[in-house]
Amino acid sequence: MNNEKGQVAVLFALVFTFMFILFAFVVDFGHLINNKINLQIAADTAAYTGAAWQARTLNQIGKVNYHLRQDFKELAMRVNVSHVRHNREFPRGSAFINGGRTFPGHEAFVCQQAHGYRTRSGVAFKPDTNICANADPRIGGLPPIVVPPVIAAFDPFQVALNAQLNRIREIADTQCRAGADDNLALINHLGSVYQNRARFHANQIRELEAFLNEELINEQPSENVQHPLLKSVYETVRRNLSISNRANNFKIEVLPPNGNKYLELVQYEANGKLFYYDFNTAGSGCVAIPRRSQTIPIIAGFEKKQDIVTYFAVKVSATPRMLFMPQKWVEAAFPNLEAYAAAKPFGSRIGPQRTTDSLVPVPGRPDNVNTNINVSFFPNDDSGFLNTKTLALFDRFHPLNSANKPDGNQISGWPEPDRQNNRGVLQLVRAPSIFDSMFYTVFPDPGNNINDDYTEPNYALALYPDYTEAAGPDNAIINTPQPNTQFYFRNLSSNNRGPGWIQINADPGGGRDYGNYATEQLASHSTTGVSGIEIVKEDPNAFGFATKDQIHSGWAPNDQPGRIGYSVKFISFDLLKTLQQTNASGGGSVPIANKPQGEHVNNILH
Repeated sequence: MNNEKGQVAVLFALVFTFMFILFAFVVDFGHLINNKINLQIAADTAAYTGAAWQARTLNQIGKVNYHLRQDFKELAMRVNVSHVRHNREFPRGSAFINGGRTFPGHEAFVCQQAHGYRTRSGVAFKPDTNICANADPRIGGLPPIVVPPVIAAFDPFQVALNAQLNRIREIADTQCRAGADDNLALINHLGSVYQNRARFHANQIRELEAFLNEELINEQPSENVQHPLLKSVYETVRRNLSISNRANNFKIEVLPPNGNKYLELVQYEANGKLFYYDFNTAGSGCVAIPRRSQTIPIIAGFEKKQDIVTYFAVKVSATPRMLFMPQKWVEAAFPNLEAYAAAKPFGSRIGPQRTTDSLVPVPGRPDNVNTNINVSFFPNDDSGFLNTKTLALFDRFHPLNSANKPDGNQISGWPEPDRQNNRGVLQLVRAPSIFDSMFYTVFPDPGNNINDDYTEPNYALALYPDYTEAAGPDNAIINTPQPNTQFYFRNLSSNNRGPGWIQINADPGGGRDYGNYATEQLASHSTTGVSGIEIVKEDPNAFGFATKDQIHSGWAPNDQPGRIGYSVKFISFDLLKTLQQTNASGGGSVPIANKPQGEHVNNILH
């Protein structure tokens, strides 16, 4: 019996060791599952963070793209309204504003020689003089002033009459010759100014595109990474990982898209011509000869290629530290834990395809014979600025205008963005049309009139693209709140809001003859709606303008809800690998061109 002492202790030691190993295995296995869940959460938040940065950049691109649209609309207004208002049969007055959408009978040729106009050579026209209408080529120009032969040289009345007629003829010929090439000089100035304005914003868009492509592809998330998107992704993972997952040098890999492109923008140019009157004296009469300029290529906007989908995909891996199992056993028995996640911006747009607006003279479009600078106010618009209702409306808001005698003086009669009494017609041309609100990302000014432009003003200021300058119709910067993140566009610095801000306007750089006329000012890109403008505000849609309900950038017709700008959603890898896009050439769908790359990506079932 004495020899049997301690047998239970031996049995207990054996059972306890087995139970402890079993307990440690259960605890470590649960700990491993918890680490896997933690790793997936960190990957999901990292993907969401990257896609959120992509969304904010797409919003900025969309905003600048609308600046290009505004530039082109303004040019169309100037060449179809501002400088043809003196011509014969220009539609003017309430009868046309309240009328239907029919093509006008006037000749849309740029002409300035009327009602107080001062030529470049210094000859001033009288307020009641309008050779634009009188020299219209359809009526053969101004009739020659005939001086009858002197019947009696001693007749003082006849001598005085002949002298007066000669003086009138000389004045008429002088005025005709004085402004002979002014219209050509003006259209050359306008072409140069709007080409420069367009290039300025196109360069901004290209830099924003590079921020999401080559700048992003060249690095990976790490503690010392410079790219702000990747830095945010790294910090998101680090702060969301458990201590166990962080213990052994976790790794983050961005799964790059095929072709290394998250975004591809196609620049399209409007190849239009500007039409003008060239004045010449013929037989003691002034004749307006219709002419047209050479083709003027102006960047009219960007479209986003549909087969290049913007998304952000990430892989996060870690070897967790176990509570009981020796780390060498863990490394030998378990592979690294891996988690994959993807997210993408959605819900808005940058701009329409170049073929959407049938009035913009884009080369290569089938059956496109239009060379006139023009834009659509609503889908399937067949006349744009060239309908009597639109022409009469814009004419109504020009400065110092009357029903029968528009002011032709350059100082007081032409709409300038930096003069208080000039802004009515410019506010109209900058306001979103129905077409704009359907096909562009439109962010109205987050200023004092925000309640008139947004249906959700409480969200408007927060949703306005950060580090994008805003200005109102008063030609002043709107001081939107400073974003929480440090600025990240070093090459887009501005003199208005300081470093990092995306400048709203190019620095004015006028020409020799016309100074700063039509150059970009701060108010050139005000996006105020028409709810405060008389005549239009009662029924904006009747004139082609969007209501504040429709100004949302994602506005859809048929009373469907719209969205302001891009948001973010998760997308599964299985869906991302099989994602299709509608074939642009018609019929069926084709796979996206930039599927994610990386080891084991094709085998992921997420």
